[in-house]
Amino acid sequence: MNIVIVGGGMVGMTLAHLLRQRGFEPTIIERMSAGHYFPRGYMLGFQGYEPLEEVGVYDEVKDAGRPIAPRPGEPPVAVAVRFGALIEALQRDLPMENELTVTSLKEDKLGRFTGVVCETTPSEILGIKTIDGAGALGESAEDRPASRPQGTFEFDADLIVACDGTRSPVREMAGLSAEIDPLPEAAIGFGSTTPADESFAMAYMSDGGHIGMLSWHEGAAGWRSCDKVGAEAALAPGVDALKEMWTRLLPASESALEGVTSIDQFRYSELSLLRTPEWWKPGVVLVGDSCHFFGPETGISSGIGLGDAHALAEAIRQNPEDADAACHAYETWRAPVVRPYEANDPGRQRIMVAGQVEPTPEERWPPA
Repeated sequence: MNIVIVGGGMVGMTLAHLLRQRGFEPTIIERMSAGHYFPRGYMLGFQGYEPLEEVGVYDEVKDAGRPIAPRPGEPPVAVAVRFGALIEALQRDLPMENELTVTSLKEDKLGRFTGVVCETTPSEILGIKTIDGAGALGESAEDRPASRPQGTFEFDADLIVACDGTRSPVREMAGLSAEIDPLPEAAIGFGSTTPADESFAMAYMSDGGHIGMLSWHEGAAGWRSCDKVGAEAALAPGVDALKEMWTRLLPASESALEGVTSIDQFRYSELSLLRTPEWWKPGVVLVGDSCHFFGPETGISSGIGLGDAHALAEAIRQNPEDADAACHAYETWRAPVVRPYEANDPGRQRIMVAGQVEPTPEERWPPA
């Protein structure tokens, strides 16, 4: 089976490794330059352990991070780690077609998708400097000059795998619908260059929202739900007020906040949940964030995506000459795992503490 993976992020690279171990040679198309990623902290949930163990990078990533909720004689529930430790391990010895952006899908007379058409990614996108919100760590992606000549490139495929994120252009080109449900609240996050004393802490507030903190060896990040007021209003109280609020509501974050000195280390965002009713059409299949995205407090989106990659690789191994049969098996195996998380995501409905109709004043942000 000739397989094209669109998106060279965590899930796309894991899928490529798993397929290569099963005797396939997939083509990975990635719009950014080789080695590019957004520096930040990352929580690897237990759902992703098995595929990463099979790829051979789990122990390396685990040893580079800090365990969350360690258990005697058992693996931790999750691992807090520098995101680059995982990406660098997966990129090692993995061929990839970088600096290409998919612009259209090839289709035969019967309506089956048979390949992708790509253009060289514009140099102004490759050169964008980025500071990641979960960790505005004083780092940015350095300017990278284009290494691929401008042009149009085509890749034939028996199966196109969309690993290109929640706004997946491949999903849209294939005509696969997506249900996008904005969360009822916004979020504020901070990034710090100072590790916290603990690897993880989270607490629920009286309105059903939450506040949390994650710490790896090189830094820490925090997040909390807040009113949808826009970035200017949410950050207007300033650095000192934000740090005081975080320390008061989540005392375990105090040591991490020592490394926060600038408002640029905070980010305001408004997130949405994503659900796709159908996961494949003849010639195209969705995995990971192109297929589903959960609320931040679940902490499972990437782990579930890695599980998708594992299931699809095995479905292809068992149906090496029939892409449709492989996609059907993949959906049959994964739907009972994914659909309950989609239906029961706590972001869909907040429950206040009994007897309350408004959040307590000391928890609200921005303050009155």
